[in-house]
This record gives sequence, structure tokens and C-alpha cells, in this order.
Amino acid sequence: MYPFTFQIPQQDLPSSFKDSSGKIKYTLEANLSRSMRVDSKAKTHFTVVHKGSCDLTLMVPQRDIIDKKMNLFSSGSVSMEVTIDKSCFFQGEDMKVVAYIQNRSSQSVRPKYCLYKKCSYFAKSKRRVETKNILKEVGDSIPPFTGHNVIRFITIPLTTCESILNCNIIKAEYRLKVYLDVKYASDPEIKFPVVIVPAWQGSDEEQLPTNPEFEEN
Repeated sequence: MYPFTFQIPQQDLPSSFKDSSGKIKYTLEANLSRSMRVDSKAKTHFTVVHKGSCDLTLMVPQRDIIDKKMNLFSSGSVSMEVTIDKSCFFQGEDMKVVAYIQNRSSQSVRPKYCLYKKCSYFAKSKRRVETKNILKEVGDSIPPFTGHNVIRFITIPLTTCESILNCNIIKAEYRLKVYLDVKYASDPEIKFPVVIVPAWQGSDEEQLPTNPEFEEN
């Protein structure tokens, strides 16, 4: 037996990642050289979790407004002003979403929420983009000719892969889409960029958590 230790390089390494079109994998390989014999090799995979950081630019609220005029089967208009408390969230954290909805139309509308992941893969000067919904939630109906201030707390699932923004061939980004379900019309929507960082906050000597979206082959 040959016990040894080594230090992960002090670089801005992206987290371990695996999806349908690409992966980021870290491997430890041991090579045993013996005279007059063929070298023996063994390797194992290990998970890297980028600690990430929520800098001051990601801790300010995001706000947007949309106004849509109805047509065809309804009259009037609807407007929506949405605010989220910040851009950076930990896995398992609650995201506070405040929406003031003014329904000046002749039919009811319903607020809906969708958190989705957008993965971009870059190779040979080409780009492939894939999107995947993480969660969807539906709010209460807003009657015609009324205004409501709607507050909703959306919990980031603990199993959500953290954002990957520090890799030049793979990028994993998140968006929160808030939209109004309007019958017989296109849904007005607002999208906010969201950065997700690991919930783990222990010391360097503690065991790193395993990324649930990363599997060894």
C-alpha cells in the first residue's frame, strides 16, 4: 500500500457535470511501473463542487414590467410587474417572487411560474442549446377588472445542479419565467436570470456533497 495525498489545483475549476450532450469529469489515475512487466493502471472518478460566490451585483433585486393588449375573444389589457429579491440563490433556498397583476380584461388570468435550466455546449465553432424545466407552479386565478398583489415563495430543489459559468465549452444557466395564462391569446411573460450556488458551506476539511446529476460510468 502506498498512502499519499494531493491538493486540488488552486484554479477556478467548474463543477462536475453530466447531461445528455456533454460532461465535466475529474479522474484520479494511478500507474504502477514494474521492470520486465506491463504497467498496471487504475483510475477512479471524483466530484468537484465549485463553491461559487454571490457578489454584490447578484444580491440586488430584479424587476420588470410587461403590458399586453387583448384581442380576438376578449377586450381590455393585462399588465404585470414582477420583482425577485436577488439573482443568486443557494440550493434549497426560497426565492421570493412578488407580482402585481392588473387584469383590465374581460376574462380571468392565472399567474404561472417556471424555473428552467439552459445548457449551452460549444465545439468546433458550433453551439448546441438544450433547455429543461426544473419546476412549475401555478397561482390563483385573477378575476376580470381586478388588481392583485401576489407573493409566492419558490423553493430551489436541493438536487438542482449549480450554475456553471466558468467553463468555455459548457455553460449551465437558469431562468425564472413568470407568465400569465391567458385563454385564446399568447401569454405575456417575464424572464429573470438566476444563479444557483451550492448549499454546502462547511470547511475545506469536510466531505464535499455528491452532485446528484453527476454519475460515474
